[in-house]
Amino acid sequence: MKKNKSLLRTALVAFATLVASSEARADISFVSGTNNVVLSGTTVDENGDKVFIFDGTAESESATLNFSTDGTCPGVAVTGGGEFASTWTCSAGVITASIVDRGGLSFGPQGSSNTFYVIFSNPPTPPGGAPLTALSGIQISVFGTIRSWGLDGNMSSSGATFGVELSGPEGGEAHFRMDLPQTAVEYLGGVIGVFIGGKPDPFASVINNDDGSVSLDVDIAKLVTSAALSAKEDQNLVTKKIVAGERVLNIGFDKTSAKKSQSVIMKVCAGTKYRSGDKIPVRFARGKMALKLKKTIKLDSAGCGQSSLKLNTISPGQVSAYVTYKAKKATAKLLVTK
Repeated sequence: MKKNKSLLRTALVAFATLVASSEARADISFVSGTNNVVLSGTTVDENGDKVFIFDGTAESESATLNFSTDGTCPGVAVTGGGEFASTWTCSAGVITASIVDRGGLSFGPQGSSNTFYVIFSNPPTPPGGAPLTALSGIQISVFGTIRSWGLDGNMSSSGATFGVELSGPEGGEAHFRMDLPQTAVEYLGGVIGVFIGGKPDPFASVINNDDGSVSLDVDIAKLVTSAALSAKEDQNLVTKKIVAGERVLNIGFDKTSAKKSQSVIMKVCAGTKYRSGDKIPVRFARGKMALKLKKTIKLDSAGCGQSSLKLNTISPGQVSAYVTYKAKKATAKLLVTK
């Protein structure tokens, strides 16, 4: 990826490959903000969406931002380098958003690294279809040592996902927050799971709120390469896709490797159909050889369960864990070292 390529252009190009939309953008203008927040330079226009770049706040400080709109409310709000402190609102031509500065994130050649930016856009419109009003009200926060990001997702007869693809320097960190209103939760499958790099992650935070909305929280403390997520050699960047979609049966460990003297946490989440209290047996194997070790995970009211696993009886090497539930199968791998 070229160094001068703007972050939002990356986002919108990715968004355009996902969906096609002919819906006119709302005419939005910044009106005022609290806590000395100011617009940094000229508002940037990218493919019909305005990028509002803000400065004047310190890390961890919050600011309430007020915008005017021509009467048409946008459907999706995104902040880069900041985090939504509460749900943004749009009513009677006024948009209000409260954002906490999370260290900033430079917008391409505009702004400095300590500025954060806000973008309002329409929800996607599938080719030949009507606008997806079900996705209106989504808000996304992306921050950390991120160089670029883009909206990401897929819509097909088998289901839908929605989230971001982000890139950052190897060893850096990335944070992703997404709040989905009830209508979006139902559209994406009802029982939401988080997929990182195409694989379900049972340890990502998924909070089901009383009003039917869902809040997702993914913290990647250290961006590292793997067989599935290779670094871009020219800038030594690591790219990850983080999306929300209909949850599938999955199992995972809180570590990818651990010493024989340690313990790990093993977690299982059922798919969209489950019964609280069901017990799921876990089988272990090394290659094709089954191990005598056995575990059982009990599902809670959210359809997930976890247990600690001592590794002192397992010989060093790669171990696989298998679960089967309601005719579905899932597996996870753990490297045990000396």
